[in-house]
Amino acid sequence: MTADSPRAPVTAFWNGTPVKTYLFDAFSILLPAAEAFMIEVVDDAQQRLHKHSPLRAKSASFMADELSHQRAHRLYNQRLQAQGYRVDGFERRIAADLASLKRALSPQAQLAVIAAGEHLTAVVAGVALGRPGLLPHPDRSHQARLWHWHCQEEIAHRHVTTELLQALGVPYWQRMAWYLAVSGVILFDMLRHMHSFARTDLSRGRTGTMDLLRDMCRFAWNHSGDTLRLGAGWMRYLLPMAWH
Repeated sequence: MTADSPRAPVTAFWNGTPVKTYLFDAFSILLPAAEAFMIEVVDDAQQRLHKHSPLRAKSASFMADELSHQRAHRLYNQRLQAQGYRVDGFERRIAADLASLKRALSPQAQLAVIAAGEHLTAVVAGVALGRPGLLPHPDRSHQARLWHWHCQEEIAHRHVTTELLQALGVPYWQRMAWYLAVSGVILFDMLRHMHSFARTDLSRGRTGTMDLLRDMCRFAWNHSGDTLRLGAGWMRYLLPMAWH
């Protein structure tokens, strides 16, 4: 059985603790549909650029990266589903919501949505790879290797959607309105997915209520600095574009 097979064995709590494992697994559920949406929006946006714009090549590289991420996280999520977690239903709802957004929003608003999502993902990636960080060494597991790779690529291409915002004249107010909306939706979905994972593991005896509560307290204490860095990264997007 290959390492990329959806039935490949998955180490219990690959990120060391339930909470840190749930954090990244919850994020993975968002990614296949979100990355498909990003690819469509960036493709539409780059076609509105001047034919000699260097952003066209950057956009093509961005889309290739996102397609690779989408494929990897589809397999990742299939593993979660095989473990008994509720994944398929969440993925279908996210895909349906993004399809509705694509139909309802203007191209400018769609670009503001994906730029917000890219900034948030890059902030999480930077904190995840920092010190002490939120990820184990990549040699520890397939999941750790995937997340290190993904986080490094998110940091490397995070400027592309911001440059598209500038090139296509998306105004500050629209950037901010969608940033606040996207931040709220991602936070809500992350908490919902993590809650679902915890309920599944509690029902199967994989962890206990008190163990889980202790783990939450340890996470809050041990990663308070990471939480502050996440907050600072979130605030940075509020700066005017020239400063940002």
